[in-house]
Amino acid sequence: MDRIQQMQVFIRVVESGNFTRAAAVLGLPRSTVSTTVQALEDRLGAQLLARTTRVVRPTPEGLQFLETARDLVDAMAQAEGLFRDRPEALAGRIRVDMPSRMARHVVIPHLAEFRARHPGLAIDLSATDRMTDLIAEGVDAVVRMAELEDSELICRRLGTVAILTCAGAGYLAEHGRPETPEDLGGHLLVNYALRMPAAEALWEGRRAGVAISVPMQSHLCVDNAESYVAAALAGHGLVQLPAHGVREELRTGQLVEVLAAFRPAPVPLSILYARRRHLAPRLRVFMDWLEALMRREGVVGEGGNGPAAWRES
Repeated sequence: MDRIQQMQVFIRVVESGNFTRAAAVLGLPRSTVSTTVQALEDRLGAQLLARTTRVVRPTPEGLQFLETARDLVDAMAQAEGLFRDRPEALAGRIRVDMPSRMARHVVIPHLAEFRARHPGLAIDLSATDRMTDLIAEGVDAVVRMAELEDSELICRRLGTVAILTCAGAGYLAEHGRPETPEDLGGHLLVNYALRMPAAEALWEGRRAGVAISVPMQSHLCVDNAESYVAAALAGHGLVQLPAHGVREELRTGQLVEVLAAFRPAPVPLSILYARRRHLAPRLRVFMDWLEALMRREGVVGEGGNGPAAWRES
């Protein structure tokens, strides 16, 4: 087995988490996968994987080598594809992480469209609302809604997402509808935090183009978008969330937008990926498709300015 193939096997083992799953994906005997990785480690003179009875994880040396291996494998794929411009020629696996409700309501319903264009590509879609370590978790790219700071990650900005303040119809019937930020003293806010314990519950908005925030009472804090929407539907208080995630609930009247004249500033939506010498063609076509989908479905407004360096914070 040549060196590029050894790297491909190593990458698949890291992505799969064990030798058995990697062997199934590669269509090789498990013993072949194991001996291939062992041969690679012997040649490099370093232990790349920490093995247990159930899973294997990359060592620090393995993580360092993983990025180099991916660059080399992607460069080879790019070179081999110079004279193959057919989309169906692309093959491999893409690992992407994105917000849960975006995955559920926007991406997954349209994923068959992408698969029809690129039948040789497989997708591992992680739908979470937490920050992801791309390198440690072997993820190709993450989609995030946030203001981002400078870093070694590359950011492809897709546009901005409108943020609404909403409440369940039952909650408004019981507590009344706030018309201005001054009315919020008599209302509850469902707090949201990716890490517990949560910070102070704050409603955020704008008045005459100036950002404002109002401390509010809260008896419930959640750490993911599905629970956040469920809390609003159950009458636990006001929530602030992307418009695309609650279209159906707004259409049916289960949720009602309030304080529309005081909406907070739209939030940037971006795809972040690791800085590499060669961007894998499979990742590029997925990002192109995702950006077009976000615009077509009205998820984002005005667009971005192309790649720039940012940091997840």
